[in-house]
Amino acid sequence: MIVVTSIALLFVIILFGKTKLHKIWAVMNLVVAIWGAGSFLVGQADNPEAALFGWRVGLGGATLISVFFFHTICVFGNLKRRKTLFYAYSQAISFVILSITTDKVFTGFHLVFNSLYYNKANALYSMLYINWGIVAILGFYELYKIYIEGSGLKRAQALYMLIGFGTGFAGGALTLFPAFGISLYPVSNFSIPLYACIVTYAIFRYHLMDITIVFKKTAAYSLAAGILTSVFVVLVISMTKYLSDLVGITSLTITAAAAVTIAILFNPLRNRIQKIIDNIFYKKTYDYYAIIQQVSSTLTSMFDLNNIYKFIGNTIYEALGLKSVYLLAAVTGGDYNVVYHTLYKKEKSKKSEPEKEEGIRTIGCDGLNKFFSASNDILIKDELPRVEDIIGMPAAGQIKKELELFQGEAAMPVFVDNKPTLILIIGGKISGDVFTNEDINLLKTISDQTAIAVKNANLYKDKLYTEKLASIGMMSATFAHEVRNPLTSLKTFAQLMPEKYNDTEFRDIFSKIVVGEIEKIDGLISDLLDFSSKKKSTRMNNFNLTELLDGIVNHVKDKLEFEQSGITVEKNYNGSAVNMTGDAAKLKQAFGNIIINGCQAMHGEGTLKVDIKPANQNVEIVIADTGEGIHPDDVSKIFDPFVTTKERGVGLGLAISKRIIEDHNGDIQVQSQLSKGTVFTISLPVQNE
Repeated sequence: MIVVTSIALLFVIILFGKTKLHKIWAVMNLVVAIWGAGSFLVGQADNPEAALFGWRVGLGGATLISVFFFHTICVFGNLKRRKTLFYAYSQAISFVILSITTDKVFTGFHLVFNSLYYNKANALYSMLYINWGIVAILGFYELYKIYIEGSGLKRAQALYMLIGFGTGFAGGALTLFPAFGISLYPVSNFSIPLYACIVTYAIFRYHLMDITIVFKKTAAYSLAAGILTSVFVVLVISMTKYLSDLVGITSLTITAAAAVTIAILFNPLRNRIQKIIDNIFYKKTYDYYAIIQQVSSTLTSMFDLNNIYKFIGNTIYEALGLKSVYLLAAVTGGDYNVVYHTLYKKEKSKKSEPEKEEGIRTIGCDGLNKFFSASNDILIKDELPRVEDIIGMPAAGQIKKELELFQGEAAMPVFVDNKPTLILIIGGKISGDVFTNEDINLLKTISDQTAIAVKNANLYKDKLYTEKLASIGMMSATFAHEVRNPLTSLKTFAQLMPEKYNDTEFRDIFSKIVVGEIEKIDGLISDLLDFSSKKKSTRMNNFNLTELLDGIVNHVKDKLEFEQSGITVEKNYNGSAVNMTGDAAKLKQAFGNIIINGCQAMHGEGTLKVDIKPANQNVEIVIADTGEGIHPDDVSKIFDPFVTTKERGVGLGLAISKRIIEDHNGDIQVQSQLSKGTVFTISLPVQNE
C-alpha cells in the first residue's frame, strides 16, 4: 500500500510539477516508495536472511526521507539553510552506505507479532534514528513557522502540509519501537496512504506547491460511475456464489434480482457520489450566473459613482466571503483615493459581522499600475514570483508592499478608456480557501461591467454638467434681458433729470417709475434667490388653509377690479376651516404664483375657479382657468426653471411653486387643453413634520 500510494503521488508530481520544489518532493516520495518496498519484503520474509535484504532496502530509503522532507520545506519557504542541509545529507548518506555495505547496523533479528523479523537496535542504529528524528523535527519547526507567519494561500498550503506530513511521519516513527523491544504494531501501511490522500486533496483544492490539476467533472463523474459499477459487479458475483451454495437458488434468478436492485440504487448512489465530489473539489459558495445577472441589471440603472462603488464592493465582499475589500479610484497625478472599503470584524461573542466604513486616503500604486499596464489581468499575491519576469523584481516588491498596506491577497483593475481607473484590492477568504478559476472569471466579468457602468456614469455627469451650463446661459440671458429693460427706463429718466428737475409732474412720474422698476429688479432677484435656495423651510406653524386662500383670492380680485379686467374669480369652497401644518408664507407664495399665472393666461377675459377638497389626511387645492391653454409638448416643461410662454417674466414662478409644494411632501399635477384652459391640482398632507 505504501509503495502504491507513494508511486501514485510521485506520478502526479512528475506529470504536473516543473520546478525545483517539485523535483525534490518527487525524490522524497521515491525514497518513501523504496522504504515501502523494503517493508513489504520484510513482511514477506520467512527467515532472518531474507529479512536482512528487505531491511537494507527499507533502511536505505527511510534514512533519506527526513532529509528530503527538510530540503522540500526549505525550498517551499525560500529558506537558506545550507549548513543544516549539508549536515543532514552527509550523515544520511553515511548511514545509507553503512547499512548497505556492512553489518554494523544489523546485529541480529528477532520475530515480533509472530510475523515480522525485526532488527535488534544497537548504538549505531539508535544514532541513525536520533539524527533522522532531529532532521524531521527541524523540518516541522520550519514548516510551522511558515504557517504562523504566512497568509492566504501559503498559510493554507502549510497547514495541509503539516497535517499530511505529520500523519506520515507519525506512522513511520511507530515502526521504530519494536526494534527497541516495545511491542507497538507499525501502522505505516495506513498513515502513509493517508498522507498521500491529504496531500492530493491539498493539490486539488489549494494548488499545493503550485501544482495545478484540471480535474474535469466528466472524468470525476465517470470515475464515480466506474467505482460504483465495480462495487455492484463484485457484490453480484459474491452473492451469486454464496446464495447458490447456501439455498440452491439459480444464478439466473440471483442475477435478475441483482439487476433490479442495481436499477433502483444505481442512480441515487451515483448522484450521492457526484455530490461528494462537488463538495470536495468544486465547492461553491455562490451562484455565478445569478450574481452576474444581478450585477448587470443593477448597474444599467446606476449613474452615481459612489453608489456604483458601494454596490460592487458589497457584491464581491459577500459573494466571495472576503476578509476585506478596498476600492481605489484614480485621481489627477497618478495617485489613487480609497473611495470605499469593507472589513470583516469578528466579535468576542464569535458572531462575525462585516464592519463597513468609508474614507478618503490618497496613495500611490506604481507597482500595481505597472503590472496592469503590462498584463491587463487580475493579480494574485501568491503568484508574484511568476510575474517577476514581466515587470521585474523591484516592481514585484513594490506590488507586495502595496498589497500588504491593505492586507490584500489579490488585486483587480477596472479599465476605462484603456486606463486603470479603479483598482479593487481584496483580502483573503474568511474560509481560508484559495481563489478558484470561477472566482477569477467572476471578478473579470464584474470588472468589465463596472467599467461600462463607470463610463456611463461619467457620460451622464458630463451631460448634467452641459445641461447645467446651458441652464446658466439661459438664465443669464433671460435675467439680463429682464433687468436691462427697467435699467433702460432708469437711465433715460436719469439723463432727463438735469433738464426737467424743476418740472413737478416729471418728478412725480420719475419717482413712481424708479420705485416700480427697482421693485421689479428686486422681485427678479428674490425669485432667483428663492429658486436657488435648496433649504427646506423650518417655519412650520398651524394655520387655516381656507383663510389663506381667501386672502390670496380677495387680493387678486381687488387688483383685477382696479385694472378693470374682465376676469371673474370664483370660490367653489364653502368657507369651512381646514386646519393644517406648514409654512404659510411659502404656501401663500406658491398659490399666488399659480393664480396670477392663470389670470395672465386669460388676457383680461375669462373665469378663474379656486376649490378646496379635504380628503382624510390630505387636502386638494384645485385652481382652474379658461385661458389659452398649454400646448401638449410644453406641459411637461412648465415646471422647469427659465421656461415661460409669456412675454414677460423669467419663468421661475411655477418652478418655485413646485419646489415649495414638494418641500411640504405634496404633489402638483396639471391638465390643459388648447383654447379651453388649464387645471392645476395640488395635493398636500394636512400634517407636516
